[in-house]
Amino acid sequence: MFKAFFARLKQGFRTGAFPTKAPPNLPPDFRGRPELAADVTAADVEAAKAVCPVDGALAWDARGASLDMGRCTFCGRCAEACSKIRFTREYRLAAFKREDLVVRAGEGAYEPPKQTDAEALALKHSLQLREVSAGGCAGCELDANVLGTLAWDMGRFGIRFVASPRHADAIYLTGPVSANMQLALDKTYAAAPEPKFLIAAGACAISGGLYAQGKLPAAPALFIPGCPPHPATTLEAFLRFTGRSTCV
Repeated sequence: MFKAFFARLKQGFRTGAFPTKAPPNLPPDFRGRPELAADVTAADVEAAKAVCPVDGALAWDARGASLDMGRCTFCGRCAEACSKIRFTREYRLAAFKREDLVVRAGEGAYEPPKQTDAEALALKHSLQLREVSAGGCAGCELDANVLGTLAWDMGRFGIRFVASPRHADAIYLTGPVSANMQLALDKTYAAAPEPKFLIAAGACAISGGLYAQGKLPAAPALFIPGCPPHPATTLEAFLRFTGRSTCV
């Protein structure tokens, strides 16, 4: 016992300063919220679509060019093919409405959506999550689970993954919902007490990503894009979902 105590004293405080005292320490190759230049053309979009691994991530319509973060895998191939598309270091990607994940050409300064749902705001001091991996590759699951480590310690905000949906405020869904996981997901969501929320994390859970998507048990109340979402993106999403601010 004493050895463990002295080892802890020697190691000191290991939790990062983010999100209360400093911005996150993002890797050099981090790809955040995409930007499309105002002068991007239909030909530019077609060139980018030719290398994009996901159907429908890039589009051209009467309003011009758009990029759907709910489908995007953030591989960066479109930016390599078209200089008018770039990925910024903006990590605050989550949205409460599906349409807010669509980035359009020539948009002005970005400001993340604010929470207005009273039932979500009531979770300001405690957010209990039941994770369901519905056919995912484990990337989203691993980057979410790391939030429970000393480096991130989301438990200090009352945010935890729980063992039973009966103890959960929200279902944290990853994966495209395979046929073999459809019933398990439906039963898990049904077992959670009201009021409850569905959180779709990663391109697969939001849109199917590279795969066909199964049926979601409810409309998500929070969308966290990425492939997988960076831990900073996920933690910021949880805090903003419950009405708490972060250091940007």
